[in-house]
Amino acid sequence: MNRGLFWGIFFVTIGLLFLARNLGWLAIDWETIRNLWPLLLILAGVNLILERQRSQAAIATTVLLAIAAPVALFSFVGRHHDDWNNNRDRWEYRSDDNENDNNDQDDNDNDATDSGDDDEDDISTSSVSKFVESMEGETPEAVLKFGGGAGRFSIGETTTNLIDAEAKQTVGTYKMAVDRDPTTRIPTIELKPNEGKTEYKGGKLANRIDIKLNDKPIWTLDLGLGAGEGDFDLSRYSVKNLKVQAGAADIDIKLGDRADLVTVDLQAGVASMVVQVPQGVGCRVEKQGGMNVNQLDGFDEISDRVMQTPGYDGAKKKINIVFNGGISRFKVERY
Repeated sequence: MNRGLFWGIFFVTIGLLFLARNLGWLAIDWETIRNLWPLLLILAGVNLILERQRSQAAIATTVLLAIAAPVALFSFVGRHHDDWNNNRDRWEYRSDDNENDNNDQDDNDNDATDSGDDDEDDISTSSVSKFVESMEGETPEAVLKFGGGAGRFSIGETTTNLIDAEAKQTVGTYKMAVDRDPTTRIPTIELKPNEGKTEYKGGKLANRIDIKLNDKPIWTLDLGLGAGEGDFDLSRYSVKNLKVQAGAADIDIKLGDRADLVTVDLQAGVASMVVQVPQGVGCRVEKQGGMNVNQLDGFDEISDRVMQTPGYDGAKKKINIVFNGGISRFKVERY
């Protein structure tokens, strides 16, 4: 594949799509476009065959692929971005109203507090669920398994409890369960939607989940989300294992230097992932998958798929990242 030709057309196409959206020129059935994504695989396969045969027709398939890929990407990310912008102001306004109107209601651990009416199609309808699990004696390690549908998700602040979480939703509810190993007493927290009913419905933002964790245990985090935004500031925690799975999402991850070795497994479909790592920590990145836009400034190339920071081998603390993405943007920043 002529990579220069591909990426040139790719960026021109996606730039034109965003410009057309900002000017209000797009009136497209993105649902239909998304369902046609397997055509990308067919087109990529044909392109590889023609390239092997040194056929001039490979130029045409490269051009078509460079146009089709950003259109497919935009059918996921672009629509969700529009949904978020269109409903953010009303969502935040309603959330403030709920907090002011419900000060007299009791906050029961792991129970939902409903506000508004029962019309799930009304964007002003929301429910608030608060989940709390207290620390129990010595807790050297802990596990969090989080599942999200569509919405905005954040982890960042600390708490004296093991976990404090608040879920605000327009569709569905969340539930939390905690299982402590009878021997080690290591707790495994599962926070996920009830029956998977958290999604965009009629163009409305389905949920917003804010999670606070205790900074004493060594954490293993398994985070999965479908569409929307993820803001995971993990720099205050000691994290030894992090797994993030995302569909069509915009995710920012900030890692710290509290653990000697952090293993990170990132899996993305049509997503944008930005990972921040400390300057003093050695970082190694292994890239898997196909059509990725990668920005790894300041890294040394070890092979066509492996890059690492200068002095990685001698670093006392290390972060090892494996990134497996489809049509995704992946960037690593040093801070």
